[in-house]
Amino acid sequence: MNALILLADGFEMVEALTTADVLTRTHEIKVTLCSISDSLSVSSSHGVKVEANAKIQDIIVNDYDFLVLPGGKLGVENLRASDKVTALIKAFLDAGKDVHAICAAPSILGELGYLDGLDYTCFPGFQKGNGNNLHVGAVETSHIITGHSMGFSLDFAKTIVTHYLGQTGLNRILPGIEGHE
Repeated sequence: MNALILLADGFEMVEALTTADVLTRTHEIKVTLCSISDSLSVSSSHGVKVEANAKIQDIIVNDYDFLVLPGGKLGVENLRASDKVTALIKAFLDAGKDVHAICAAPSILGELGYLDGLDYTCFPGFQKGNGNNLHVGAVETSHIITGHSMGFSLDFAKTIVTHYLGQTGLNRILPGIEGHE
């Protein structure tokens, strides 16, 4: 299974990298960090440079099973401003593939109408669309998982793992992420 995580300058580091780390620990989900710019180097909201594995212009939707949009106010503004990102989100969802978003990023899905009639969660103040915003850590629907904020990054990532690999898949990695047996 292949996951694509989009990185725009200003992305929330914990949301992006916690999700990438947890998914990678499954050894069943391969993660590609994707820059939305012409450079593989992307700056987080705190100025930490992360080297992406791919650039958005080189992405082929059929190579991936799902897309992840991390938050971060500036990162989400940069995602929203990119026609390539909007086209990619639409291509994933139109192909019946999943798109998952955390913090401010669900607002992009709401603006595009993909949250209409759905339960979702997001960072307060970023509610968009006609869905039902819940104040919980993570919300799962058929093709979209949303996460509330940076503090719920682990819940968000664990919900994604459970969605694809079931509770058994999550249980295999829990000792490494929660420190219990």
